[in-house]
Parts: sequence; structure tokens; C-alpha cells
Amino acid sequence: MSTFEVGINTLTDVTALSNIALDVRDMASNLKSGNLLVAQRIYTQGANSALYDVFGEETVDKLTLKSMGQAGSGQWMDDPSFTFQMLGLSSVQDSAAEAISKHSNYADYYISTLLNDQTTADNAAAAQATTILTVHINAIHKLWEGFIDCTMVQKGYNPEEDQTGKIDPKRKYDEFVALYVGAGQVLGPSWEGYLLYALAQAASKKFDTVDENGESLVNKEIRGLYEWVQRIMSEEDYCKRDESISELWTINNRIIAKMNLSMMQMLIDSMHNENHFYLVPIYARAIIPQLSQCRTSIQRKLKSYLLDKEYEREDFSRILPLLQQSYDCLGFSCEQVGAYSSDKVAECGDYTENHPMAGFVPKVDVQTISKVDLDMHAIRQLLKFPTGDDNIIPQMYYKHGRAAVINEDKYAYDVQSLQEMARSSIVEQWSPYYSDYVSYHGQEFYADTVIMNEFKRNAGTDTQQDALLLSWMQLGVVTEYLMGLLGSADQMCEGSTDEDPTKWWDAFAATYIGSLEGIDLGGSDQTIDGFMLWNVANRRAVSFDTQNDDYYADINNEMLELLFAGQAQLLRNDCNNFAKTVSRALHLMVIPLIQSVIWYAIKNEGLIASSNDDGLVIGEVAAKSVLPIVNKFDPNAARIIERNMVRSDDNFVPVVDGPQAVANAFYLVLDEIGWGCDYVGHADGVEACQLESATGPRNNGSSKQGAVTILALLANTIFWGYSAWLS
Repeated sequence: MSTFEVGINTLTDVTALSNIALDVRDMASNLKSGNLLVAQRIYTQGANSALYDVFGEETVDKLTLKSMGQAGSGQWMDDPSFTFQMLGLSSVQDSAAEAISKHSNYADYYISTLLNDQTTADNAAAAQATTILTVHINAIHKLWEGFIDCTMVQKGYNPEEDQTGKIDPKRKYDEFVALYVGAGQVLGPSWEGYLLYALAQAASKKFDTVDENGESLVNKEIRGLYEWVQRIMSEEDYCKRDESISELWTINNRIIAKMNLSMMQMLIDSMHNENHFYLVPIYARAIIPQLSQCRTSIQRKLKSYLLDKEYEREDFSRILPLLQQSYDCLGFSCEQVGAYSSDKVAECGDYTENHPMAGFVPKVDVQTISKVDLDMHAIRQLLKFPTGDDNIIPQMYYKHGRAAVINEDKYAYDVQSLQEMARSSIVEQWSPYYSDYVSYHGQEFYADTVIMNEFKRNAGTDTQQDALLLSWMQLGVVTEYLMGLLGSADQMCEGSTDEDPTKWWDAFAATYIGSLEGIDLGGSDQTIDGFMLWNVANRRAVSFDTQNDDYYADINNEMLELLFAGQAQLLRNDCNNFAKTVSRALHLMVIPLIQSVIWYAIKNEGLIASSNDDGLVIGEVAAKSVLPIVNKFDPNAARIIERNMVRSDDNFVPVVDGPQAVANAFYLVLDEIGWGCDYVGHADGVEACQLESATGPRNNGSSKQGAVTILALLANTIFWGYSAWLS
């Protein structure tokens, strides 16, 4: 056990590791005194942090800050924070191998450069950088090591029988504390220290985010979260319960969010205070790469301002709003960041319940529900790099989620996850097409079963596996969940419950649009940002020439009109017309799926079944996501789509009948669901409306066919009682 003056007693002895703080202290004092060679020697050879062999005997070597700065080197494959760091530092065209090769030693490279720069020695910039860059990422890595070790214990590994300590979740979490607090940290009023606890104290003082005793709110919350870890590790069968894994996942993400909050505060301070300009590139290297898990266009802009060139003070007014837009993604709020030096930089405004999404203004607070797209984006980023057994970290994002926090109570913390959406009771109870999906796929929760089986198939960096996982989440899980939300909204309007149907309607909008689109009408002008069906529609609109004059999808423009119409109908309790609007929205959102099937039919024509082209996988998933509906209305059309898009056996020939045959197969279905083929458009010579001249004009969405369809479907839905909010 180690005792730290800040009120933490660890379960194991981590005193030696905590002494790395004394190396930072000694480096700083020597740099300030002009003893550059001594500082360099401390950095490269170590001075205070002892190393021990497997028998517990102290060795002649010391732990060094330099070795810690090189620790990643491609070995931290199950550390999402390190992966985001590599992605955020690299160029768009870099492969995973190139990113690791160029940037895995980023901390050591930068600090070594500072130690050879005489102009920065007086400010002890190199010593500060060891805390900001090296200790910070190593402390976070200890959290992820502890989590992974805990999953190994759940699988049956017994750390008590391993004298090497290779897998020891208790010790790994204690080592996090050693690196976060460090030796020599004292309480107020000075709060003197050398590592991350002291950094958070300095940041909180600048932004007035301290408690009545002067302690940083960040430090107070991290201490509380570590105490939660201790309770889990003190259980008799620690790490054996699924709940323990879920709780540790949540704790890790919450601690990292607090650590990034402090880095963000100090970055703002360094950009605003001209005496601290020399720290801008250091803090920027710590926090900006982490935005690779956030909105891509914003991360790239900030990288261009802060990493790709020297910081310029006149850019402050451009940079600050971009940083503030990223707070929510990183897990903290404007209120938690606070105002800088009272009035130098005002506290920004947090999201309100009517925060716009791509031009839609909700009546209730559904912002957090929209953020599930951040988890899909994180999974996409993580799958670019090699992962460990069962793709464990991407799998955790899918199973437990990170971004869509529903309940922020300390111990009742609840996050909406993609797997919860895939297995949601609202889909089972209220989706008008639920029975059709079960009948077609032959089982409940088909998408979730496929995804979980694929996670457990270790395929390295197989891009087809990545495409399968992501397309099933985007086109399968989200689509069925949206249907459940629409069915729920309709039932709530007709029912006698006090449940407000508006929140279900607005939740549909939030899930259809997603958080990555931003607030502007039409969504982000960069299709690299989105991930939900709104984004799918916008991307397909470019290919199928179905954009409006504002350069976003006609489908999305129509959807916005339906969303506002639905709100007005609910306001006046006009449930008859609301049911029609629900039906039109439900079937309109199917159009991007149909376009996707046709698009990949065009792309896949001429490929062989064994091709490793991602399009084969995405086209098949798009087809399977819409085939239950097609099969309901036109079984013959479903067989045509299957023959061309679904890989059935070794004799399968992709798009054997040609892409026009696939497009034609949707013709009758489009009439049945109440929308004509005009919204589908045309691409590469393939016309969705090719058959129109033979059969006459089609529906354009104004007919009552779609409303009749959903009313008939819902009439067969059995009332099982109302679900919990988005359960």
C-alpha cells in the first residue's frame, strides 16, 4: 500500500513509480539553473524511480522519462486513447503502420527536441512537457491496462498465481494513481506537486473550478472514481461479474474525460496568455489528437491551426469556438470548463433542450441520444488499427457505449449503447416491421448476433470485417431502432398514458440525424462528419443527383418538413394526421437504404465473389437491411435482390443480372410504401424510374398509401406496456 497526502491509499505499493515525479522536479530545477546536461541525464538515465526484477529485487537501472515517452511503439493496441493519439497526429493518407512508425514516440521526440533548444531552458519547457505529454498518456494507459487485465480475470486468469505480475488489474489502477498524483504532492494552500494532480490544480485555479477547500473539482471527482475502482477490486470475486467490466469501462472513460478537461483549460490559458505561448504546442499535442474521435472536419481544422504550424495569436478567436464545439464529444461541458480568469474568456453556453440538429429544433432534450454516432465513429477509427482478442475495445464501445450519457448520477451512470439499441424492447414492441424482420432473418436481434460473432472473429486489419461491422450498425441496428421510435411515438399519441410522444418523435429525429452533422440547415457540408441515415442520404444524393438547391438530399429536406409537421400535430393532439406523418417518415428513411443497394450493385458488377472489395460486404448488408420490407410486399423482387447482392455460396456471382435489374426490383415496393422512384434518382446510367413509362406515374409521397400501411401494421401490434425511456 502507498499513501498519498491528497487522501488516497492504494491497494498495492506503487511508491517507486510515483517517484518519477521527482525526476520531473529535478529536471525543472536543473533547467532553471542552466544545468542542461544534468537535466538531459535525468531524462535519459533516470534518478529517483527504482526498477525491480521478477523476484522483487531492485536493479541498477532506473525508470526513465525517456523510456516512458517511447513506451507506445506499436505495443498499446488495446489502448483507445493511444490509438486516437496516433490518428490525430498522422496525415489523412497515412496507414496504421505509417502512423505508428511516425508518431508512436511523439512524446520523447518532442521533449528531446526541447532539451536541445537552449531558448526554452529558462522556462523548463522540457520538464513541463514530460508531465503534459509523457506522464499524461502513460497514466491513461495504466487505466486501459487495468481494464484489459480485468477482462482477462473474467476469462479465468488468476493474477494471484502469477508472480511476474504481468496481469494484475489492482496494481495497474494503483499505478495510474502513482502517475496522476506523484510523489511530493501536498495539499493546500500551496497544492505543490509535479504531475497531473498539480496540473489540474493550476488549471482549476485559472478557471475557478475548485471546491470550498480550494481543491480542483477534477481532482475531487477523479479521487471519487478511483475509490469506486477500489470497491470493485476489493470484492471477493473481483472482475468476474459483467457489471464490474461495465463499471470499469464507464469509470475509465469518466476519468479520462476529466483529465482531458484540465488539458483543455491549460491549452486555452497558453493561447491567451502571451507569457505561456511556448506551451501551446505542448498542450496542443496532448489534447488535439484526441479529437480524432470527434467531428472530423473540426479536428482537421484545429490540427491545421495548432499542430501543422506555429500558433498565431490572431487565430485565437477562430480556434476557441472550434474547441468549445468539441467539449461535449470529449465528455465535459462548458460549465465544467468554466470562465478563464473570470472575464478574459467567458464561459461558453451548454446545450439546451432545443439545441438544433441540421436545422431541426427539438421540443425536448434529445441531444444526448444523438451522440450514439460518436460511438460508431470511434469504432470506425479503432478498427483502422490492430486490436487484441475479440476486438475487445471496439466491442466495448458497441456493448457499453461512451458518448450517449442518459443519466449522469455518480453511481447510477447510464449510457445508451448500440447493443442496447439493437436489442431494445421498443423495437420488439412497437416497430411496425418487427415481425417481418424476425421472419425474414429467422431470429430476433439478427443484426446484434452478426455483429457480436464478427467481433469475436479476429481478422487483424481485415477491411471487409470493418465494413461488415460498421455497415450493420449504421444500416441495420440504427434502421430498426428508428422504426421502434416511430412506432412508439404513434402509440403514445393514441394511448391513454401520460407519456409525452414528443420525446419519442424528437428522439427519432436525433437518431436519424446524429450529433456529427452540427446545427446548420442541411447538416455538415463535409460528408466525412456524419454517420447516421441523414449522412447516408446526403452521400447517396450526390451519386443519384437528388440534391436540393442547398446541396443536401431532397430526402432530408422532405424529412425536415415531416419532423416539423409531426411536432405541430402532436402539439394540437392531432393523432390521426400524426399517424400518417409517422408512416411517411418511416418509409422515407428506407429510400437511402434502397439507394445504397443500387449504388453497390453498380459498384460490384464485374467483381468476383472472392474479391476483398468492401463494396461486396456493404452492398450485402444494405440489402439485408431492407429485404424484410421488400419481401413483405414483393417476394419475387426480394429473390432478385438476393440473387444479385447476397453472397449465398461459392457459385455466387455479384450482380449477375446487372444493376438495372436490382433497381427495377424496388419499383413496386416504392409504390407500396408511399414514395415514388423520383426520390431514388439515377446513377451511372441506372434509372430507378425505368419502368415508369410502362406502368404510369408513381406515388410522390402525397398518397395515403404509406399511412394506410403503418396503420394496418400497428393494428396488429400487441400492447405490452410502455417501455422505459429509450430502453
